[in-house]
Amino acid sequence: MKNLNEPTPSHKKLSQEKQDSELLLRKLIGSSYDGITITDPDGRTTWYNDSFLRMSGLLPSQLDNYTVHEIIEKGWLKGSASLDSISKGEVVTKLVTYPTGIEALISATPVFNDKGQLLYSIGNVRDLTELNKLKHQLNETFALTETYKQTLQEVQLTNIDGNQIIYRSPSMEKVISLAHKFSTVDTPVLILGESGVGKDVLANYIHTISDRKDKGPFVKINCGAIPEHLLESELFGYEAGAFTGAGRQGKVGLFEVANNGTIFLDEVGEMPLSLQVKLLGVLQDMRIQRVGGIKQIPIDVKVIAATNANLEGMIKEKKFRRDLYFRLNVLPINIPTLKERPEDVFALLVHFLNMYNDKHNMNRSFSPSAIDLLLSYHWPGNIRELKNVVEQLMIISDEDVIDEPLIPIKLRVKKSEMGPIETESIPESTNEIPLKYLINEYEKKVLSHYLSTYKPMKHCADVLGIDLTTLARKKKRYNL
Repeated sequence: MKNLNEPTPSHKKLSQEKQDSELLLRKLIGSSYDGITITDPDGRTTWYNDSFLRMSGLLPSQLDNYTVHEIIEKGWLKGSASLDSISKGEVVTKLVTYPTGIEALISATPVFNDKGQLLYSIGNVRDLTELNKLKHQLNETFALTETYKQTLQEVQLTNIDGNQIIYRSPSMEKVISLAHKFSTVDTPVLILGESGVGKDVLANYIHTISDRKDKGPFVKINCGAIPEHLLESELFGYEAGAFTGAGRQGKVGLFEVANNGTIFLDEVGEMPLSLQVKLLGVLQDMRIQRVGGIKQIPIDVKVIAATNANLEGMIKEKKFRRDLYFRLNVLPINIPTLKERPEDVFALLVHFLNMYNDKHNMNRSFSPSAIDLLLSYHWPGNIRELKNVVEQLMIISDEDVIDEPLIPIKLRVKKSEMGPIETESIPESTNEIPLKYLINEYEKKVLSHYLSTYKPMKHCADVLGIDLTTLARKKKRYNL
């Protein structure tokens, strides 16, 4: 006789399908990025997934052994949307901040049977941390965009009068004011400043706003880039057959080319003493004599000289003529470094960003954190370094938004951190310790710190400003 309690094949099939469905449901809930909880009418948590544990910071032992009421009483949680949903019999949504620091949006939905009896409350917990972070970044980007627009408007205003110099600082405003005054006279101008501050740009600007702009050209020559035996002929020209290799018809010098215009003598401190005498004569008489010639040729030029050297110190060392210095230094302009005018850094960043976006047909921008790093850097190479860095970052970036990890390690040293090297950790006597060993030990410590701080290794390599293969090789070498 057949046992009535024994499941029939159809019952076995239904039972297996139920088990499969329950397994699928468990997997689905368990793999959800959102936190999910199921709470019964007595406040017991009958189901939860790993995401809820991650966000709430609660342990399985707490959820398994205590009701939600008890968890709140013990201070492990401040409140529960699921309990509110059970007591009210309706959907409850609230914002909470868990002890982990994660801010979440909880939506608890009551579940009833066919008879209207409450069975469970299902809680869905959505992590808002990333969303809030994106919102914050969006707000920062919006604010930065507005600052971009305002800065561009200010920069464009300076260009209305033909100004090709990007600035916002009071110190550069004084420089521009002097340039306007000096452009109205033919007296020599001496531009002083470190390498890369834009001495050639200012010289060109003085010519552009002067009456000479429409009368003659702006001619530039780097006195330190041309060999001494060729510099004289470049400046003053030469007659036919003046020396071996000279052209048959001779050559016009740059002073003649600049007639009625402006000649810019860049790095004038590099000019040989023998030529300094001849230049002094030209400035006094406004006449030049070609190499190999006897004829005095009258010229009408405005002379602007520039140098990053200490000419007064060179005079003491007898490397520069005192009389030439006083002849050139009638109208001096000292261009401050970028470190001395940080207000200009952002304006220049915006200018170069737009310039290279147009040049390379790009749509790049800097993230707020990247901007902060670039504004904090001291820019020892001045405008030239800033310009090169902007173009480099724009080209190597794979994204339209250039973010902080792409900024090279050398640019992460803030102005406030600049100072003498600390020597406390260096032994008083290193006679028995090779320098190479000390360098390797220091490099090992630096790499160990960065490898533990910045992950993955590609990110770490970007922060350090080295190739990934180089970082991997050094990591293996130091067994890190």
